[in-house]
Amino acid sequence: MEFREYKKEDADEIIKWIRNEKELIFWSADVYNKFPLEAEDINDFYENSKRKSSFYPISLVENDKLIGHLILRNPDDKYEVVRLGFVIVDPSLRGKGLGKAILRFAVQFSKEVLSAKEINLGVFQENESAYYCYKSVGFVEDDTKENETFKFKDEDLNCIELIYKGKKIYT
Repeated sequence: MEFREYKKEDADEIIKWIRNEKELIFWSADVYNKFPLEAEDINDFYENSKRKSSFYPISLVENDKLIGHLILRNPDDKYEVVRLGFVIVDPSLRGKGLGKAILRFAVQFSKEVLSAKEINLGVFQENESAYYCYKSVGFVEDDTKENETFKFKDEDLNCIELIYKGKKIYT
């Protein structure tokens, strides 16, 4: 397994992993508002994001096959906070620890390369497997931030803010 910078071709595989509208919401919140997603939607969003801020899309590959993906970004001008997002693993490989591997890499990269003082993310309460994966690597609910609610059809989805509290990185 190796981590590498995202390539535009990765989008062709990622869109196959998002099998329905709810999975799209769980993966991207309200960033994309159409299903099915197309590869160019991801690539256009990533290109625009790179122009506006510090934005790091990273892919996990094994034997030249894409098996996971996430993004890291600095949501403010201080560059002390890293926000993780778009965490996804090939559905046929879920439950094998790849999500944890991606998160551990993201935390290490955020600390060592980006000099993060804080690492955070949002996860939908209804996405229990992701929630427990994040908790297992050291993320906890952030009581200092208000959770956000997203509308999905006639359902309100609660997005819980998590902050990394594993091995101490805060000053």
